[in-house]
Amino acid sequence: MTLQPPKPEKTALKFLAPLKHLHISRFWRRSLLILLSFWLVISVWQAPTINQGKAQSQELRGVWITNLGAALMYYTTRLDEVVANLANHHLNTIYPAVWNRGATLHKSAVAQQAGAWNREPLTTLPLVPFTDVLSGLVNQAHRQHLRLIPWFEYGLMIPTNSGIAKKHPDWLTTTESGEKGRGWLNPFHPEVQQFLTDLIVDVVKRYPVDGIQLDDHFGLPVEFGYDSYTAKLYRAEHGSAKPPSNPNNAEWVAWRAKRITKFMGKISSSVKAVRKDAIVSLSPNSPDFAYRNYLQDWRRWVKLGLVDEVIVQVYRPNLADLESELDNGGFSHLRQKVPISIGLYTGPFLNSKPIQKLQKEVQAVQKANYNGVSFFCWETTFWFFKGGTGNQVQQTLIKLFPN
Repeated sequence: MTLQPPKPEKTALKFLAPLKHLHISRFWRRSLLILLSFWLVISVWQAPTINQGKAQSQELRGVWITNLGAALMYYTTRLDEVVANLANHHLNTIYPAVWNRGATLHKSAVAQQAGAWNREPLTTLPLVPFTDVLSGLVNQAHRQHLRLIPWFEYGLMIPTNSGIAKKHPDWLTTTESGEKGRGWLNPFHPEVQQFLTDLIVDVVKRYPVDGIQLDDHFGLPVEFGYDSYTAKLYRAEHGSAKPPSNPNNAEWVAWRAKRITKFMGKISSSVKAVRKDAIVSLSPNSPDFAYRNYLQDWRRWVKLGLVDEVIVQVYRPNLADLESELDNGGFSHLRQKVPISIGLYTGPFLNSKPIQKLQKEVQAVQKANYNGVSFFCWETTFWFFKGGTGNQVQQTLIKLFPN
């Protein structure tokens, strides 16, 4: 069914009727009428639905969209075109960033109560009727039969100068020397656990999203965990002994990783309690690297059933390295437990990877029988302000993803 927009002039006149009693010139009333009519028209116009009624492939064909890209497309009224364009390229899943640098893409009472200064700057502009980027993303994705899974990109990472960090300095963990680095929330602190769980669950409650996603930032750099709270917790279980000074000590690594696993279990069960069919998605690095460097024992998470899909970030400089990781990365056997897909890097914004190279990478993933791919990121490959994606990109992806 084609959406028929209302007659904007008549609708706008209802809003402007009270202005007749004010001392406003005819010129300004007419200008306001034109402006309001414009906003009404663009608020109801939507790009046509693509591939309506066609059977959806089970192969993951995803793309990550940064918070800036999502907000900019929304407020330039091109979000519907962006999502329709992705459907035209036979993609089926969007992972938009909703949590960055201590701020959210959407309005969040949870974040505000924790001390967040504001949402992303673009999302606070008073551009009525455009008030909720995430709602717009969900609506447009579902119109095009795409999954929409919010990506909590920053996870436990948070700038030390953010509102949350300044309000709750005790929430941040440190290295042995007391340094806070770029800033990391303490995953062992109960208030941090409750905050991040509430932040995630709030989205599942308020929006008809298809799930949530965490990535490699839902972990902790191995150098961290020496804050006073964690040290006290460790001493209570080790006869008053301090945490080992060597952050790579095997027992100390395992002790912290085990508690992050428990935290992941809390998030997963909380999401499922709200909506049983919500997907808990994870996009980590390869398992050995993730465990050694970020205390992320995600192989254990898979075995415990804490995640429903995994997209392993395999960003490699050449095809040979990619193929080697697909065969020897230590995660291929986990496909028996959960769908495993591969995250591919499409290059920096000003020097995106040639589509021919990307094609070979996708083909390597398909040949290795993984569940699919997700591209990082939309701004590099599909950015509208770079002149569109081009016929070559579209034709290549349609050949790679024929249905």
